[in-house]
Amino acid sequence: MMNLTGKHIIATLGLLLSVLTVTAQGKLKGTLTDSETGQPLIGATVQIVGTYKGTSADVDGKYEIKDIKPGDYSIKISFIGFAAKVFNGITIKDGETTKLDASLEPRSQTLQEVTIVGEANLVDLESGKSEVSIGQDDIEEMNVRDVKEVVSMQAGVNTTTDGIQIRGGRVYETEYLIDGISAQDPLAGSGSGADVSANAAADVTVITGGQGAEFGGSSAGVISTKIREGGDKFQIGGSWQRDNLGFDKDNAYSWNTDIIELNMGGPVPGTKKKVKFFTAIQSIMSDNYFGPTANQLESSILRTNYNRSGNDWLNDNVIDPLNQGKFWAPRQRNNWSHTLKLSWQIKEGTRLSLTNQHSLNINQNTRTLQIVGFDAILLPGFQFRRSLNLDNATTYTHHSNLTALNFNHFLNDKWNLDVSVGRLFTNLRADANGRPFRTETVDQILDEQSIITDPVQLYNPGDEIVYTIPSPWLINNGGISSLWHDHYAQEYTLKYKFRFYPNSKIHKITFGHEHKFTGYQWVDVTRPWVGAPIRIDENTTTPNRSIGSSFDIWSVNAMNGGLFAQDVITYKGIIATLGMRLNYWAPGKFADDAVENPNSPVVDQVRQNYEEETFGLFGQRWKARLLPRINVSFPVTENNVLYFNYSHSMRLPHPRFVYQGLDPDFQDRSFLSNLGNPNINPEVNVSYEVGMKSQLTKDLAFTLSAFNNNRFDYIVSRRVLVEDQTGRPVSKQMYINQDYAKIQGVELGVFLRIGEHFKAFANGTYQVARGKSNSAREAGLQIEQNGEVELTREQYLAFDRPWNFNGGVTFSPDSTLKLWGYSLGGWRVFLKQSYRSGYRYTPVEQVGTNDLGRPIYAPDNDRYLQEIGTPWISTDIKVSKTFYFNDNSKTGITLSIELRNALDNKRAQIVNPVTGTAYEQGDPVTNSYRDPRYLGPQETGALPNNPARYLPPRQLLYGISFKF
Repeated sequence: MMNLTGKHIIATLGLLLSVLTVTAQGKLKGTLTDSETGQPLIGATVQIVGTYKGTSADVDGKYEIKDIKPGDYSIKISFIGFAAKVFNGITIKDGETTKLDASLEPRSQTLQEVTIVGEANLVDLESGKSEVSIGQDDIEEMNVRDVKEVVSMQAGVNTTTDGIQIRGGRVYETEYLIDGISAQDPLAGSGSGADVSANAAADVTVITGGQGAEFGGSSAGVISTKIREGGDKFQIGGSWQRDNLGFDKDNAYSWNTDIIELNMGGPVPGTKKKVKFFTAIQSIMSDNYFGPTANQLESSILRTNYNRSGNDWLNDNVIDPLNQGKFWAPRQRNNWSHTLKLSWQIKEGTRLSLTNQHSLNINQNTRTLQIVGFDAILLPGFQFRRSLNLDNATTYTHHSNLTALNFNHFLNDKWNLDVSVGRLFTNLRADANGRPFRTETVDQILDEQSIITDPVQLYNPGDEIVYTIPSPWLINNGGISSLWHDHYAQEYTLKYKFRFYPNSKIHKITFGHEHKFTGYQWVDVTRPWVGAPIRIDENTTTPNRSIGSSFDIWSVNAMNGGLFAQDVITYKGIIATLGMRLNYWAPGKFADDAVENPNSPVVDQVRQNYEEETFGLFGQRWKARLLPRINVSFPVTENNVLYFNYSHSMRLPHPRFVYQGLDPDFQDRSFLSNLGNPNINPEVNVSYEVGMKSQLTKDLAFTLSAFNNNRFDYIVSRRVLVEDQTGRPVSKQMYINQDYAKIQGVELGVFLRIGEHFKAFANGTYQVARGKSNSAREAGLQIEQNGEVELTREQYLAFDRPWNFNGGVTFSPDSTLKLWGYSLGGWRVFLKQSYRSGYRYTPVEQVGTNDLGRPIYAPDNDRYLQEIGTPWISTDIKVSKTFYFNDNSKTGITLSIELRNALDNKRAQIVNPVTGTAYEQGDPVTNSYRDPRYLGPQETGALPNNPARYLPPRQLLYGISFKF
């Protein structure tokens, strides 16, 4: 009797697999021709994507590939001087021959580098990047309002109170592009400066790893949006959603929300369809779910722009005859966007397009303005302490306009030229709901913290000392908010890129240049009434002594850009991209002059380093950095590709870290003043990634990747002594590069199509983000309290959220699918489920009680940020029914119902470290909050029952839309 060992079993299985591999084979053959002449394409390449198999056409343009394992494949056909074609979903069967003929167009006759035939693949087996593209059809099937919501469903992407984070990076580290032009406000720090509605996007590409050399403004990832273009026929569509129909306006799921969209596009008359247009508008107006609202928001930007000249930001007392300041702000949250795109097909192979993206947001959300990398993070923006009178609270207006001009031209069959010219203008104003910077007469208390108004409670009314406690313990802001801010950023971009296709079939070379001219103005004033003229009567005045209790004012012009080149090498299924980018930047004349001016408060060591580490060119000082980019992909088995990428990327620091306090004419002498560093370096990310992409069938695919991101030169603050204009030493907070972070993680994505009616996706991410500090402010406090050695200890970062899962199902049947004899055509269902780890927090321990018996808690710093709050779980569903005008038309009227957070999950965004959840009535709280169980003058801070401690509850929206 034979004994079977493990070796025997393995050998037997190997023999069986080899037999199956030999016997189960198919063939592919066909003829390749020139689409114009019909001549055979001698030597044209046929490659089975995701395998090493390929061949070349013979003298008659014929080809044949044998011994192909049965399955679904993409077939790529390419030839020197011609645009490639990829045929998706080609099925090879055992023992059968599949025929595939193809004709190719010369590159000079088309602007498409590759033409896709058939339904798009679920994953791109030829890409060595972690990248996903979501097309217009898929976007239309989702219940999303803008591009950010599309992005938030992708692997490696997390959403926080502050915005979108990619692979553990901070919000500002992501590069946003609209038709190739940067759309990020470099001063606001809240992500994209220009909002794009979902119905205006042709496709959205999200790159979380392995970005090419042409991208230079990101150290985390890239979000690139292409705007829709008009079609060959005129079309118009629109929709209206609201969360109540009148009878249910007082229900919990309704907070006075209206979402209105309108779009149209088509050929411009008289241009023979060579010129096409597309335009879209979107308005989202809501009073939010918090409860209290202002009677009326007012935007001083829109009011003063009516007759505003130059940079006279102090002069806000102007007449607004058109009432623009209030017209655009009927609710607590007011988002407006307008898109316009013109495209001109000048001739075959030559095309020109013009895009304008306009956005306006007016709200009272404090997170609209963030000093990126400096402020406390992950806090909701509802001004809870001012909620007794939001008419006096801070109102934010963010106004942006992006213009992009793109020219695409094939010079010949080997050379292609792309030129982009763009302008981005963003302006953000924060003030006391449209009030002037400060009044000419100040004869009352304006500091809201010092105002006592009804209702008032008395503590110890019978004692000699009686305390007043405002009820319900919020700020009675009969004064005005303590912040006045105004900034604008203006960027002009010139970018050109050449693509060269040499005679060799192996190489595709890209090289180009991008240059930006930037202009920034920043005005930041705390408690602006301090120092204003105080007039008691007509005969008594007090001179203007200062601009607020503290301020920061500067206006600068700078430049930055990059030279880039990369070669895509393709050889028998192996694809390697070797790239290099040289980024350069000039802080500008303002910084150069500050370094040279002995009256500017620049630290001597910074002056010396600036001279040594910069070089002079064109009358300015410059810095530069080389950024290598490498990614490689190769098949391991049929339709299974392994890829690896390695890249260096960088992000220029927030301009405030460079220029703050350097102007010798505007010197803030307060203890809280900060000092910029002209020699500060960009933050750098060195990224490694290995992954696998698998197209199991044409309807089932998955991706798996592991990544490691090492971030260096994060900015920290430290206290330094400098001399003011009188020679007196002044203590200021200055910024340097010292911090670092490490993010490691694993991602899995699954994509599925079931027949013609179902699509599904699911993705999951596990990651860990650790570093030395969460922000420049926190790092400065650590240094002051514990010394430099404290910054060597790694800890979890506050924005680390280990687990992130997303899933979605789309059901969109046509008239052929019936249920009990009833056609389901026109019905559409989209279901989305998400799970995200809650916010990290530091647990606390009770260390005693106060005189009132209230427990006193202290943070357990040995477990700093080691606990995680309750997870964010959300279920969204949208059901719609379209009534078509006729059987052959895609036009009609659609009725819909949408539920957001359908299960009404409570998702804490303010975590009570005593309980690990959001505060509930009766819970104990830490000393930073008032405890409603204990009444006394020792209780400071706000009450813990801020309605913003939770993300939005369930919301029901009714909708109607049309398409003609």
